[in-house]
Amino acid sequence: MNNYLSGIMLPVFASCAISVVIGPAVIEMLRRLKAGQTEREEGLESHKKKAGTPTMGGIIFLIPFLIIGIFYGAYHKEVIPVLILTFGYGIIGFLDDYIKVVRKHNEGLKPKQKLLGQLVVVVLFALYVSLFTDISLAMNIPFTKITLDFGIFNYPILFFIALGTGNATNLTDGVDGLCASVTAVVSAFFVFAAMFYGATGAEVMASAMLGGLLGYLVYNVYPGKVMMGDLGSLAIGGFVTSMAYMMKMPIFIVIFGFIYFAETVSVIMQVTYFKATGGKRIFRMTPIHHHFEKGGWSETKVVNVFTTVTVLMCLLAYAGLR
Repeated sequence: MNNYLSGIMLPVFASCAISVVIGPAVIEMLRRLKAGQTEREEGLESHKKKAGTPTMGGIIFLIPFLIIGIFYGAYHKEVIPVLILTFGYGIIGFLDDYIKVVRKHNEGLKPKQKLLGQLVVVVLFALYVSLFTDISLAMNIPFTKITLDFGIFNYPILFFIALGTGNATNLTDGVDGLCASVTAVVSAFFVFAAMFYGATGAEVMASAMLGGLLGYLVYNVYPGKVMMGDLGSLAIGGFVTSMAYMMKMPIFIVIFGFIYFAETVSVIMQVTYFKATGGKRIFRMTPIHHHFEKGGWSETKVVNVFTTVTVLMCLLAYAGLR
């Protein structure tokens, strides 16, 4: 019972409480910085009213996540690697947001700069895991007891997965409450997976992210008073990747992170088909949540359906643990 309270309940409630308390101050700070969202001209008409909504709101759930990580970091080997990848990616997202919304340069960081930044962060993560922990970069195959270990090739595979996951969570952040709701469910899945594997540090960090996101949703559900920005969505990509590696579960991302995966695949399919056919489209608009909005779904319905799908896929992923 004491482990349950200290490893799950305390991080969840503390993180949620901190997020709720600091939320108004962070939103006001972002307003003063004039860190307002800019909507694309070719975007959905219903989204244009979001222009000016404070962005970079990922700070709201990342602050308690960091506080709890620092508190538990000395006791659990999984904590520091998760902080490295989460906040490394978060810093890249912050720079991108800052250039776009504060400095008013629409493009933000150049693609090569983002790629280089993510490579540096992944290298730091890999070095820490390899030099200071006994955590393996091997991967369990769902529904089997087989573990894949590619030796030195684990490192480029790690970069590919981290890059893809960061991009996927970034694409998922397009509707009020969507990325946060989906990731809250994923975080809850990580809590149960960590309990299954006995990874106490991962359990703590998953609980901290769950609580932080629940507190953040107080301000982000439709109509959102704040948006997480690339700061938040890229940090979530780092969190999901690092947590998956703490429990040898990167392959499972395709299952429990099905919505992230679907968002990315929809964009790839749309762009490929558009180029191949000289302008034809498969979807009304991508990422795929916009396809459903174009079809008449409200933002709330998109969030509810995508979150429900995530719950079901997380249950399937849990069944695949061995």
